[in-house]
Amino acid sequence: MDQSPQVNTEPTKEKRAAPAFVPLILAGLFMVTGICVLLFIGREKARIIGQTITELDIQPLLNADKAITQEAMKGKVVVLYFWGYWNRPSATEYPDFVQLQTKYNADSDVLFASIACSDRTNDTKDSLAFYSKKFLGNLSDPNALNLPVYYDPAEYTRTQISQLLTAGGFTYPTTIVVDGAGRVVDVWRSAVPPATLERTIEKAKKQTRS
Repeated sequence: MDQSPQVNTEPTKEKRAAPAFVPLILAGLFMVTGICVLLFIGREKARIIGQTITELDIQPLLNADKAITQEAMKGKVVVLYFWGYWNRPSATEYPDFVQLQTKYNADSDVLFASIACSDRTNDTKDSLAFYSKKFLGNLSDPNALNLPVYYDPAEYTRTQISQLLTAGGFTYPTTIVVDGAGRVVDVWRSAVPPATLERTIEKAKKQTRS
């Protein structure tokens, strides 16, 4: 009986390792993409900073009874904060915004405009108020339910701001700090660290006094 070892005649498949330079190329592409994004954001900021927002329609929604008008904003630092009850980044950031809004609540030189936005253009004021209140009630900070909230009927204010931004559309959350002369001091089209926002508010206060 032939007990000679059997020879595997199937062709062997060699595993070829990726060239060592491939990870370097991918890392380089990632860096270039990041730099392009930062340059784009920088150009957007440069385009809107110093501009004046002349058309606003900010109406009371919760815990407020008066609209925010150009006259009411005159001489004040105004923080325009656009958020949505349906938006995850807004839910993550809003507790920090509440703390900062509470801190400046007694400062007559600063006006916080928390502006609730819907993800549906046909939402009524009542439905926006209902879902926004539910959103605020789920936050850990109870002050969220007591602070004034506004809304932007027909997206009129957001349209004016989008025209200043010119590219990328309107994102949530978006925060804009305006000085006492109505000029944009800074803008963030995403979450902003509370310390950064506070520094900008203080900068805008000095700018308003000068």
